[in-house]
Amino acid sequence: MEKQILRVLIVDDSPDDTELAVAALRQSGYMLKHQRVQDLASMQTALDKGPWDAVVSEFSLPHFGAQLALDMIKRANLDIPFMVLTRSIRDSELAKIMRNGAHDVVLKTQTARLAPALERELRVAEERRLYRETSQALAAMETKNRAIIDGSREAICYCQDGMHIDANKVYLELFGYENFSDLEGIPLLNLIDKNDHPLLKEYLRKPAAQNTAKPHEFLALKNDSSRFHAELAVSPIVLDGQNCTQVMVTDVSKRKAVENRLQYLSQHDPLTGLFNRTYFTLELNKLLETAKKNDSQNALLYLDLQQLKEINDALGHTVGDRLLLKVARVFREKLGEAAILARFSGDEFAALLHGQGELQIKEAVASLLTTLKEMTLTEGGKTFKCDGTVGLVVIDKHTESAQAVLTKAYQACQQSKPKKAAVPEPQPEKKPVAEPPKAAADIPALSPISNEWQDRLQTALKKNGFQLAYQPIINLHGDPAEYFEVLLRLVGSKGELISAGEFMPAAEKLGLTSAIDRWVVRHSIESLAALHRENRAASFFVNLCPTALKDPELLALLQKHLAAAKLEPKYLVLEADEPAIAANPADAAMFMQALKKIGCRFSMDNFGNNLSMLNQLRELPVDFLKISGTLIRNLSTDNISQASLKAAIELAKAMNKQTIAKLVEKVEDLGMLWNLGVDYVQGNYFQQADARLSYEFASETTLASDTNSSPNWASGSKG
Repeated sequence: MEKQILRVLIVDDSPDDTELAVAALRQSGYMLKHQRVQDLASMQTALDKGPWDAVVSEFSLPHFGAQLALDMIKRANLDIPFMVLTRSIRDSELAKIMRNGAHDVVLKTQTARLAPALERELRVAEERRLYRETSQALAAMETKNRAIIDGSREAICYCQDGMHIDANKVYLELFGYENFSDLEGIPLLNLIDKNDHPLLKEYLRKPAAQNTAKPHEFLALKNDSSRFHAELAVSPIVLDGQNCTQVMVTDVSKRKAVENRLQYLSQHDPLTGLFNRTYFTLELNKLLETAKKNDSQNALLYLDLQQLKEINDALGHTVGDRLLLKVARVFREKLGEAAILARFSGDEFAALLHGQGELQIKEAVASLLTTLKEMTLTEGGKTFKCDGTVGLVVIDKHTESAQAVLTKAYQACQQSKPKKAAVPEPQPEKKPVAEPPKAAADIPALSPISNEWQDRLQTALKKNGFQLAYQPIINLHGDPAEYFEVLLRLVGSKGELISAGEFMPAAEKLGLTSAIDRWVVRHSIESLAALHRENRAASFFVNLCPTALKDPELLALLQKHLAAAKLEPKYLVLEADEPAIAANPADAAMFMQALKKIGCRFSMDNFGNNLSMLNQLRELPVDFLKISGTLIRNLSTDNISQASLKAAIELAKAMNKQTIAKLVEKVEDLGMLWNLGVDYVQGNYFQQADARLSYEFASETTLASDTNSSPNWASGSKG
């Protein structure tokens, strides 16, 4: 080792013997600083002054000696070489002093041994020091890593030869184990569905670089045998000196459910549950390729309904949708599970019939037409037929293209129509009416300030001439809770429904908005309570007029109706427009705070248009922010709308508010809304406002392979 200044404490009563030790060390090249002590007091003083690199002690001194000196070194917690330099020592004494901690014993007649022995012990002492420092650093690092792993939100475990040897708390909670002792020694395979075992084994055999770069999805098993979709990422690691594998597990069940729903929406018509035009065209192209390879015979059926437009015009889209659902059901029943069925456009259906002979295809089509001719739809005293025309085209190896097949089928369908497109007269009920009612389009338009509007609105308030309509609000992240927005309709004199946009301007000028708000709140609570009695824990979003924010009586009536209906306030969400809140910030704040004390929630509509509202919004107890429809309408094609929507969502999340995207009309917007982090969606793509609360929230979506039945969640009709 490199020679250096050596600080040596010498315990001896002889100056001459001390000089022997000093001379031996200096001859070995050390620069020496030393002090001689000969009793306990002087040694304690020297230790206090310190520091010392080594101690050289005579074995026996009057009233002192090596044993006492060694004890003092131990009490001072000094890890330095302790050498005994003496003229003579018995073997028993030598053994005893060495067992007590002396590092070596050198005779004064052999002082040449002192320097090499001391040099050896100095090296060993340095190695011990480095070992202690390394051990302390390692322990600190392990403690820190343990804290990071235990505090991680990720589920992490460690496996050796496929067996669990460690896991953090999140991992245990994810798989339903209370303590690691319950999981220790259990193979990782036991936490994966047996059908995925070959896939997991193959994944674990891949090089580590591939595994860490590409997590893989498996069906995982909890301790209670329930299953969930999990994503695994593995990486090699050394733990306690042993090579093992770190496994990071992510529960992707919610993401999987949303992906399935988005996949379903991209392939299916949301009303009927049949395939949409885009997916049907893809399947048609696949069938053409198969027909050319296998020389198989198939057919395309094209159905055009005759009276759908007349039904929609006379009775509304709700009735027309019921007709479409009936036709879709007949389509499934008559054409069988093997057929690929689609709603091709508004009143047109298509089907691919494959793997069937010509006679079998003709029989199925004939049965379909017969059933449609016999079907009727009765509504409002009128009976309509569900008849239609059909075009049938054979697909074989000579078929040119999908477009050619569709064009030929459409032309065949048009040729089947009667030369005169006369619409059959509706069949009257048994009890004739004196005068046929006028169509809704024939009713003269009313001026917003006319006496007729005043009479109609006041009569509606007195005689319950309003009607509530409901539109579902759907969670994009797997929450099956039922949410509906409550919309108001006025029942016209001939049974037609008039939207709030047509009569509310007149109501505002006539001072009837407060009365209308109270009617809506009372009937909404009654309707919601009826749902809860059916064990449907739904929530209603109830729109309020701007005057409601200044109406203290409304809150008193709200409490009264909630108590009478025995309904928990949290299921009622009152909603006001952003401009109304901005125009009356003080009244709005007081209204919301009072509403919060009652236990109801609040939603602000048309969020994102007024940036000056942001500072006020920080202080307002708003639970939901319904994003302005102007940011949604052209979302998939308008980069400015995308950037504005992203900023609005980030602001909402920063304020811990949930977001609702309304006016969703196109399936391509859904994926973008989900990626941006929108919580809920609402729009006619799912269902138009309808008097029936028929939308199914909780059921799973059906993937493309299931063509036999429509999923429940999409079975509600559009309004």
